[in-house]
Amino acid sequence: MLARRLRGWLCCVGFAFVVATPAAAQQALEWARCANDGNAYPAEKAISGCTAVIKAGRETRKYQAIASYNRGNAYYGIGDIDQAIADYTSAIRLNPKYVSALSNRGNAYGLKGDLDQAIADYTAALLIDPTHRAAIANRAETYLAKGDIEHAIADYTTAIKLEPKRVRMFVNRGDAYAAKGDFKDAIADFDEAIRLDPKDSDAYVGRGLVHYNQPDYERAMADFTQAIRLNHRHVRALYSRGLVNQARHDYEHAIADYSEAIHVDPTYAYAYGNRARAWRAHGDLDHAIADFNESLRLDPGNANDFNGRGLVYLDKKDYPRAIEDFTQAIKLDPQSAFAFSNRCWARLIVGTDLDGARDDCDAGLKLRPEDPILLDRRALVYLKLGEPHKAIADYDLTLRLDPKEPFALYGRGIAKGRAGDADGGKADTAAAQALLPDVAAEFDTLGLK
Repeated sequence: MLARRLRGWLCCVGFAFVVATPAAAQQALEWARCANDGNAYPAEKAISGCTAVIKAGRETRKYQAIASYNRGNAYYGIGDIDQAIADYTSAIRLNPKYVSALSNRGNAYGLKGDLDQAIADYTAALLIDPTHRAAIANRAETYLAKGDIEHAIADYTTAIKLEPKRVRMFVNRGDAYAAKGDFKDAIADFDEAIRLDPKDSDAYVGRGLVHYNQPDYERAMADFTQAIRLNHRHVRALYSRGLVNQARHDYEHAIADYSEAIHVDPTYAYAYGNRARAWRAHGDLDHAIADFNESLRLDPGNANDFNGRGLVYLDKKDYPRAIEDFTQAIKLDPQSAFAFSNRCWARLIVGTDLDGARDDCDAGLKLRPEDPILLDRRALVYLKLGEPHKAIADYDLTLRLDPKEPFALYGRGIAKGRAGDADGGKADTAAAQALLPDVAAEFDTLGLK
């Protein structure tokens, strides 16, 4: 998203020429190509025109800077970002107060992922011209990409003061407020954007995402649907409506929305990942695996999708692959208690690495102390390891959090029986069965009775 927004701020500097001699005529032609007013020439012609002007060495420093700047824009336009930076740097060296060159070099550094240098260039431009709108807007966007939300909001606010009817700045500030968790101000900005332009689909998507996170699924659905009416190829709107349908357990419509998003953008990894989750919930494990495979091909660093595919492999009882995926998720995100919990469970089911299962649950509980699922799973591991007193301690903690949790009651009943408290064990298992008559089934699959 940062790259897409930064691409909108480039322009070349044009001139009017008086031609007196053949040499001057040739120079004028090269300048015309270099200036490339209205994109009359392909980028290669513009680059060659600017190069000819620069090599001729006939211009003042000011106009040499302009030629370098224009060539930088042409390189930027064809994706040669390193050469664009080199030309912008030459322009700045020739004219240290060249605000547009500083701003555009900031754009180029942003595309390379050097956000700190991008901010430094925007800031330098704004020290020269505090009202340079492109530098303000792009610095805000870069701050947001860095997670510096307060500075992003401050810059968007400045941009809005300069252009109070510029819809895009309200949408972007709304996104920043939403990232901050300030849903009230986010809604206010999206409302204002829609008031200024009722056909701005991005404003509806932004507001819909706030409603989704509150959660207010009815309003979220209305906003995403309106965005799709305005732009039936709006990928974020299609994907986001899929999220709402999935949250409502309407998996068929969720799959349809994700599929349409993928049709519009076949490289949208998140759409594949969430469609995979919808397929799993719908009971179609093969389609789920296929979609997770594609999401991970597109984005091999997505720990959540390794977790997700691992769960599908668990459903298919393909435990080695499940463990392999959970292990990869942990490598990518060592702070994922979810991944440790899932690998603990897989190892517990297999039963050949109970020490590893216990270590995984320990690691997960360090990240999420008192997590009831992790406590329950570690208690089961302790039962399998023949350590009923430790299992009882974990079940006690789980039941302090939820005194009517049937699996914890039943497991503690087994543990008490094995620890010599037969009456206490029978009381717990009876209480569990009163809450959930078939509670024993899961313990039977693990060989625990």
